[in-house]
Amino acid sequence: MPLTTLETVTVAPVGLPALLRRLYRTLATVRRIDAGARVLERRGDLLGYRSVSGREAVQVGSAAALDPARDLAFPAARDLGVAVTTGADASLALQSRLARAADGSPVTHAVAWALGAKLDRTGGVALVLLGPGSSAREIDEAMTTAAVSRLPVVFVGAAGSSRVQGMPVQLVDGADALAVHDATVRALDRARRGGGPSVVEPVLAEPGAWSGRDPLLVCEQLLRETGTVDDDFFAEAADTVDTLADAVLGRVRTARA
Repeated sequence: MPLTTLETVTVAPVGLPALLRRLYRTLATVRRIDAGARVLERRGDLLGYRSVSGREAVQVGSAAALDPARDLAFPAARDLGVAVTTGADASLALQSRLARAADGSPVTHAVAWALGAKLDRTGGVALVLLGPGSSAREIDEAMTTAAVSRLPVVFVGAAGSSRVQGMPVQLVDGADALAVHDATVRALDRARRGGGPSVVEPVLAEPGAWSGRDPLLVCEQLLRETGTVDDDFFAEAADTVDTLADAVLGRVRTARA
């Protein structure tokens, strides 16, 4: 079954610098927490941690598109970026890994919630990132249910053409948080209008080869191109990020003490 693409919508430049500043700060925070978590994992203080390095743009960009008053994200244990973006306690997100044998994506929960949102006519849309740990059968069944019932849910990740079930699929640069954000906004709007579920599929470089498309540097370049920030902004952002990350990692260390 051939993949289809959501209609192209030009994103208005109004508010773009503010959005890019938000994305950059969030990406930088996730990057800093991730680096600290890897140190804790090597010391044996954070068992089973899996780095999100290189995938920050996918998690941050998609979660930043949500309307917190109506929508709900269903992150897996590995989705640190979703926790940070939505304002959840990142230290709890890190510690939750210790109690899980696998970090599957809660696709069935997302689809069930989307059914409730449709029946209640809330205008809410479920967002779920497809990640390791979810079986092909689980994803197939969830997507089939969502497609048949035209449920308001957006799947983010490499679903595979055999699992699409006729849903629109938008391929997007997985290193570009703004591109992921805009694609997710279009998918959310489509679901809100009753168009049913769709897939945002980020294209990522092979592991170890993404340094040429570092999500943080990509966002920095886009932000600098707006002409609204200078080096002082990035210096201030680095200081703020360090403070936030130290607080999160400190809570993890205290909980493990």
